[in-house]
Amino acid sequence: MLAVEELNAEGGLNGQTIKLVTYDDQGSPEEAVKIANKMVEVDKVDAVIGPLLSTCQMAQGALLNDAKIPTIGIGLSPSFMENGWDYIVRSSLNSDYVMKILAQNMVDLDVHSLAIFSGQDDSSKKAAGSMKAEAEAVGITVTTTETYVDGDTDFSGQAAKLINTKPDAIYAASYANVQPIIAKQLRQFGFEGLCFNKELFQADSLRVAGSAANGWIFAYPYISYKTVDECDIPNMKEFIVKYEAKYGALPYHEGAMRGYDAVKVLAEGIKNAGSTDPEAIMAGIKSISGLEGLGGTFDYTGGDGEGLHSCNSYVIADEKYTVLDKWVGDGGFEAFKAGK
Repeated sequence: MLAVEELNAEGGLNGQTIKLVTYDDQGSPEEAVKIANKMVEVDKVDAVIGPLLSTCQMAQGALLNDAKIPTIGIGLSPSFMENGWDYIVRSSLNSDYVMKILAQNMVDLDVHSLAIFSGQDDSSKKAAGSMKAEAEAVGITVTTTETYVDGDTDFSGQAAKLINTKPDAIYAASYANVQPIIAKQLRQFGFEGLCFNKELFQADSLRVAGSAANGWIFAYPYISYKTVDECDIPNMKEFIVKYEAKYGALPYHEGAMRGYDAVKVLAEGIKNAGSTDPEAIMAGIKSISGLEGLGGTFDYTGGDGEGLHSCNSYVIADEKYTVLDKWVGDGGFEAFKAGK
């Protein structure tokens, strides 16, 4: 909503005020399909942003594509971009790219063996499979893969099995709601090594996990900061200051940042198109290059429908986010190893 308000304050797009229609799919693929039908048949939207979850994007993608509705996906799973849909692109980071980055992080941090813990949703399963492939490709031995069912809160059995394989590190393909539970239980069962996560370890999850989150590493375009002062990225800091001024709090989830960037990408595509003709909008998006967003520099000229292709890696140290390279350079990794 913030990005739309900013655009309308600047005169809208091509002289037209943007009308925002919002829905909550409640994380349900069935609800996502119902909403997509309504957006097409009743609202007659010119474009769609979202949904947040890749499973919901997969459910409604064909419908939106067949209706020729330009759609900016913000989910992370590689799956929905593997369908060859002409009217759907992504503005978040494909999790497959993240796995390559994490695998290199592991090599740099002397990880030789890895245990994997994964949810059974599409995004987590894809991420776990990709992480296993990328780790093995760089010579890391995967000792075991354990899974959990959405809604589980007791991971003691899986934690024991993971730790008993004596891995140098553990990788978790999980969502924010279970991040702190997994972190706490792994530490409670005595695992003192590095842990890697498929996506951002959220600020609210960090508050719950506390010191158990120290030593967790992730590669991601966005950070959900606990305070404004923690942010040292100029355009991100500008965004969270504006967000706090409007909503009275910092974003508790980086979905706000994903959505903000998606609006900016769509707006740039419509400006390039000079109209709301669907084919023109898609051509306008695919011509975007060098567009600076919160998550990085967007470039769609590669023809793969992906706007972002890289990001920073972060580690949680002293219950704060730190750029991984800086942590290593400042002696943080050596101190972590010494404290194990």
